[in-house]
Amino acid sequence: MTITLTAASIALLAALILTPFVRRIAESQGIMAHPGGRRVHARPTALMGGLAMYAAFVIAVLAALAISKELTLNKQSIGILVGGTLVAIVGILDDKYELPGWAQAGSILVAGAILGAFGVRISYITSPFKLVLGLYSIPVTMLWVLMVTKAVDCMDGLDGLAAGISAVAAATLMLMAGISVGRGMSAVMAAALFGATLGFLRYNYPPAKIFMGTIGAQFLGFVLAAISVLGAFKIPTLVAVAIPVLVLGVPLFDTTFVVLRRALSGKKVSEADRTHLHHRLVNRGLSHRQTIWLIYALTMLFCAVAFTLFIYCLKPGG
Repeated sequence: MTITLTAASIALLAALILTPFVRRIAESQGIMAHPGGRRVHARPTALMGGLAMYAAFVIAVLAALAISKELTLNKQSIGILVGGTLVAIVGILDDKYELPGWAQAGSILVAGAILGAFGVRISYITSPFKLVLGLYSIPVTMLWVLMVTKAVDCMDGLDGLAAGISAVAAATLMLMAGISVGRGMSAVMAAALFGATLGFLRYNYPPAKIFMGTIGAQFLGFVLAAISVLGAFKIPTLVAVAIPVLVLGVPLFDTTFVVLRRALSGKKVSEADRTHLHHRLVNRGLSHRQTIWLIYALTMLFCAVAFTLFIYCLKPGG
């Protein structure tokens, strides 16, 4: 657990130092989010803050590997780093040039395929009986990664919202991996993500000085999806699938609801609108801070239930 806390601390410090630097780069390059449309901020704000989180995450993971004699950079961890780097690169390009939706989705699917190729895959799902996915494990993993990544991306609609939700989810996955056997790298990666999001929140909490942009939201979603595959999906119990779904429940359920609502109303499911949970809460009169803290609390509740189920699964006969 010491190396896990060390990774979180290093990522936190790195994000605190790097975020103002990235902000200056974004402003100098004109990579800005301007008010209007679905955006609720009042003044032009720098994008690309996710670059600081990505760098802090990588720095913390590499530092943990250098410090600890027990950790090794295994094949699965390399897959997460390679896939995450691809998602980050495409995210930067989108923040700069506003890529079409198919390019974003395609890059996320490719990153999911990279995970599968490096052994990070949903190999089976337990129900009343164990369903071994075999050749379908990679496409199922790709679909899971796309769902989680886009769900977190969709929650990036208010200052501090996506970063706060991701911090809670990462902390939960860190605790789960930390008490599991043979999940040292998963715990360190979750801790690094947790520290990076906390450090970034120092500048993203309302009123935000910088936005995470596509690179931030999609990198966070990708890593959370990958770590959840390495952790909770591997528990051979009836509720194994429910655990990662609950940890990431708020963005997943919200995005599913919005997509179904659009489909039933005859709209394109990819068409952006203001029907997400945070939009509806603000429309009901809640302030931005009240809204994000309400969603933080809901995320904490879901994660608490997931962690309780996880502990139950670890017990003999669970």
